[in-house]
Formats: sequence, C-alpha cells, structure tokens
Amino acid sequence: MSLRTSLLLGILALTTAVLVVAAAVSAVALRAYLLNRTDDQLRGGASLASARGQQLFNGAEPGQDLRAVVAPTEYLVEVRSPSGIVTRLSGARSVPTGSLLDKVNGKTGTPVTVESGSGDYRVVAVVVAGAIVVVGLPLAIVDGTVRQLLLIEALVAVALLIGLALLARLLVVRRLRPLEGITSTATAISGGDFDRRVSIVDSERTEVGRLTRAVNGMLARIQAALSARARSEERLQRFVADASHELRTPLTSVRGYLHLLSSGMVTEQDRPDVLRRLDDETTRMGAIVDDLLYLARLDAEPALLSQPVDLTAVVRDSVADAIAVEPRRRIILEAPETCVVAGDEHSLRQVMANLLANIRAHTPIDAPSTVTLHNGSEGVHVEVADSGPGLEPAALERMFDRFYRGDPGRSASGGSGLGLAIVAEVIRAHGGEVAARSNPAGGLTVWFRLTSSLPS
Repeated sequence: MSLRTSLLLGILALTTAVLVVAAAVSAVALRAYLLNRTDDQLRGGASLASARGQQLFNGAEPGQDLRAVVAPTEYLVEVRSPSGIVTRLSGARSVPTGSLLDKVNGKTGTPVTVESGSGDYRVVAVVVAGAIVVVGLPLAIVDGTVRQLLLIEALVAVALLIGLALLARLLVVRRLRPLEGITSTATAISGGDFDRRVSIVDSERTEVGRLTRAVNGMLARIQAALSARARSEERLQRFVADASHELRTPLTSVRGYLHLLSSGMVTEQDRPDVLRRLDDETTRMGAIVDDLLYLARLDAEPALLSQPVDLTAVVRDSVADAIAVEPRRRIILEAPETCVVAGDEHSLRQVMANLLANIRAHTPIDAPSTVTLHNGSEGVHVEVADSGPGLEPAALERMFDRFYRGDPGRSASGGSGLGLAIVAEVIRAHGGEVAARSNPAGGLTVWFRLTSSLPS
C-alpha cells in the first residue's frame, strides 16, 4: 500500500471513528433529555390525578372525568379501583394490548419503562383514594426522534467523509509531491546522473522542506565523496607510476653494481668507489621509501593531532638546525616571541625542515634566505624566502606535486621530489593553505597559513 493511500485511509478511519462517537453521544444525550421531559409530563399527569382523586372515585362512573383529563393527548391512563375494576382511557389512536398495571410491579411515584405489544411506554403509578392509577406515555416519539437524528447524522457523515476524502486526497497529493521529486531524483542518480538535485518547494519550517534540504546536502556530500575517491584513485595510480619510476633507477644501479661485483669485473682499486655508490643508491631508496610511508600515513589518517604548539619555537629550532648543517649559510629569522597554534608539533617541524632543506638543496650557499612568521587577522602566516635562481611559472604550479622536480638549473641534487609534497599534505591536513611565488628580485618564496590560531 502506498504512503498516499495509507494516509488517506488513516484520515478517513479516524474521522469516521470521531463521527460515530459524536453521533452516539448526541443520540444518548437527546434520548436522556427527551426521557426527562416525558418523566416531567408523567409526574404532572400523576399530580393532576392525585389532586382530583376524590372527585374521580366518589361517583358511579369515574371514567367521565378521566376522559376529560387525557383527551386529546397521547396519555394512557389505567385505573384499578378499590373494588378491582380496571378502567383504561387514552387519547391516542392505538393502545397496548396488555395492561400496564400488571407490569408496574407495585412501584409508585417513580417513572419506569415497560414493554407492551405496540411499543415501549414510560409510566408512573400513584395511589389515589385507595385506587391505583397508572399514567403512561408512548416512547415511540422519543425513539423516532432519536432514529431521525441518527439518520440525519449518518447522511451528514457520509457527505462529510466524501468531501473529506476529496480534499484530503488533494492535500496529500500536494504535500507529498516533493517526496515524488525525491524518488525521481534518487532514480536518476542511480542511473548515473550525479548532478541531479531535488527542487526545493517548501520552507525549512516544514518537515518536507527540511527533508528536501537534507537530501540535497546528502547528495552533495556523496558526490563530493565520489569525486574525492576518483581523484584519490587517479592520484594513487599516478603516485604508483611515479614511485615505480623513481625506484627503478636506483634499483637498476644497485643491480648493475652487484653484477659487476659478482662477476669480478671490479678491480680492487675501484671496489671502494663501487661500494660507496651502492651505499648512496640504497640510502636514496631508503629516503624515498621513508617519504612514501609518511605520505601514505597522511593519506590514511589525514586528521593530525590538534594540540597547542608554539610555532615560534618550531621555526627557531628549524633555522638553528639548518645553520648547524651549513654554518656558512645566512638565514634571517623574523618572528614574535611566541605564536601558539593548534596542530601537530612533529608534522610542523617536518614542514619547516623540508622547506629549509629545499633551500639548502636548490640555492647556492652564499645566497641569503629569510624566514618570516607573523600572526595576522587571517591566521598565522609563515614565509620561507630564498635568493636563488627561482622557478618558471609552469613549475610553480606543479612544485607541490609528488615526485615533481623543478628547473634542473636550480640544482642537481638528485632529491626524491617528495619534500614539498609532504609540506602541502601536512598543511592541508591542518586545514591551512600553502603556495609559492617568485620574488621580483629573484628567488622563490614558499608560504603557508594556518587558520586555527590560538591566543598566545
């Protein structure tokens, strides 16, 4: 059963139950009201009979006065005289076949309902001058009025249910139309149309409107996830190809040197040089593998630690380490006393180490460099600028790609091409941004910004 049909049937069933209960309550209340009025009339007739009792039963023919009392009403009066003679008088056209006196069972003063062959009667019995007088009224009028009310209510209920069914159907169809849009959109998406969205027809104050926006948000996130997965697969394929290419060269060199050693083609004089070359190539492969493992960990667990880190101390220590490696290199540091950010200290130290190693590998030792750190309104900004040969615009766009090497004129250091890729991945994992630009006077500036700054 469809949702539309179930809602429509539920509305009709609930409305029918309410109408039935209302009809039953109104019928019971009306019958009780009419019975009370009948009882009042019976008590009035009984009081009249009691007041005129001496006149009714002091002569030979009491029926003459009684007939004057009941005619031309619906009253039925039965009198049993002290001598046992029963007299029945009525202004109605039909009277019950049996005597009402026999059905009263001696109850006097209280109206009761008795059954007779021609219908129920409401009667009250009184004792007047030693005689028993029963005054009754037929309940046919009461029952007929109640039945007429129930018939009218039934006809009105049917008309209301038909009208309600039509209006409810229109309302349900209108209110469920966005759900049909969601269904058609889901069907289109399952067919490959990932750009399809549900048209918003209601405000956020309605359930359907909130559902529509939630579905659109979910679809956008799913599409983003699929796009990210596609990009990740494409990057993985490129990464595997680049890694294979990078490792092939040192492996080929190692295999060649080992072949030379095993075949005895290397003289004792050349043996130390061959062993040094083997050690260099294996060291290079180890560095590549370490960087690959670090990048793989960033890809698998992009959420790094988020702890208070004094970035000034990180930058100052990194500059001191770089100067210790090359004491003749001039590096100028401009930074505040403290600058606390939320991040992973080990990863941030790796970023600074890679940036300074990039300067060491690609610029002459006499080319001065500057490291600047300042905390602005947009976050913490760090710049590492050198005065080396710089890069072409095309190289600037790809310098953060994995295994990409810039202009060979900068250096022939033989690096793996993963240092700046690690920098970019770490900064993005911190929710920041990283970029590079060529300096007007020559050289290159690599900068990154962390938006999650904390008060120092």
